Amino acid sequence: MPSPRRRGRAAAASVLTTALLCPVWTGGAAGAAPTPPPPGGALGVAVGTATPRTTVPVSVVARVSAGGKAQSAPVPPALYGKSDPSTDGVYRQSLAVLALASTDSTPAPTAIEWLLGQQCADGGFTAYRADPATPCDADREDTVATATAIEALRALRTYDTRVARGVDWLRSKQLADGSFAAVPGPNAIGDPTATAAAISAIVTSGISPELLRSPQGRTPTDALAAAQLRCAVPEPDRGAFAAGPGAPVDPLLTARSVLALGYGTQPAVPAPSIAVTPIVCPGAEPNRQAAAQGGAAWLIAKLKAGGNHLGGPTDFDATAAAVQALSATGHPAEAGAAVDWLAAGAKTMAGNDPVRLASLILAAVATNRTVTTFGGLDLPNLLAATGPATTPTADMTNQSNLIDGPEDHTLRDTVSAVIAVLLAATLILGMRHSRRED
Repeated sequence: MPSPRRRGRAAAASVLTTALLCPVWTGGAAGAAPTPPPPGGALGVAVGTATPRTTVPVSVVARVSAGGKAQSAPVPPALYGKSDPSTDGVYRQSLAVLALASTDSTPAPTAIEWLLGQQCADGGFTAYRADPATPCDADREDTVATATAIEALRALRTYDTRVARGVDWLRSKQLADGSFAAVPGPNAIGDPTATAAAISAIVTSGISPELLRSPQGRTPTDALAAAQLRCAVPEPDRGAFAAGPGAPVDPLLTARSVLALGYGTQPAVPAPSIAVTPIVCPGAEPNRQAAAQGGAAWLIAKLKAGGNHLGGPTDFDATAAAVQALSATGHPAEAGAAVDWLAAGAKTMAGNDPVRLASLILAAVATNRTVTTFGGLDLPNLLAATGPATTPTADMTNQSNLIDGPEDHTLRDTVSAVIAVLLAATLILGMRHSRRED
């Protein structure tokens, strides 16, 4: 049995995962922009429901003063966004970097340096480290933060070693049933949101998730597909995903799971159009592709019923995620209708929140929309304005010369250095030969 301490961490991690992925939005009438969340955001909100939980993230507990008030962590100048980074610093920085890298914009060098500095020695990431010089607490390393950071660093195309270290960390944390926990540990419990994030990160790195088999022979996609609601539930729920047995249908988790099972990554690459294929009952357990298409069919039905958005407590996030999922699984028309709903409400939804702005960029890119005029907004410029200036730092300027430096060891840099050495050696030998002839 998990220890009380571990169970507490697992519960806190579940809430933290929701806080990272679900800034609470509520949908209004079809086609209307959703209303902003109440003060305090989604902390303490369970996956798939707006009912508050008594458990709060570990990072929040640690910041409660003797007077009973939570202490906000200082916001580093290199971070995108100005809100307390304690629970989502790495996640929101990664999403911002990923979104900017998917356009013609360049993330601020100091922002990239900050993200690199958050990586732990073992390759994983915590939700946030105020002092990167302090070694990571392995008990606080976070699967969703690590997976999103992997996608961001891969999008930059210059941090192959950092990406590989992150993937190695993920692979080392796979559980017996093939899943991943929100916060890994000896008594960790698999979490569908964390498993979906891990799958997409692994695909981003160029590795097939089918190669990741636990000692019991289970893959991450086996574990994620097992969380899908099928013939044992009423027909309207078939194809959706829930956080666990008895948990309500979760639109955001469904969108993330469809993206992962369809081997989609962020930003999603549009796939050729195919027919909608709902789960048929009675029937055999679907394979990975059929599970992805069954989930896509559920999303499409809900979008049509809701006026091209999903509605509910995670409306904005779920709809933006559904756009990427449907684009990656071959449903461009439905993805386009949903992204048009996002564009119609973009000025209300965007604000100056880097996660929301990044989500809009990724949805626009997945449907080939123009990000500089999306809903009348220049999304990359708005996102960049929430972070540091784009002036290169001395470390970033000299980074290409640091073959064994603190940042990375990419093949490109290594080859460039070898070529430079060979050219220099050739020049020296030529000069010596010329002197001997003289």
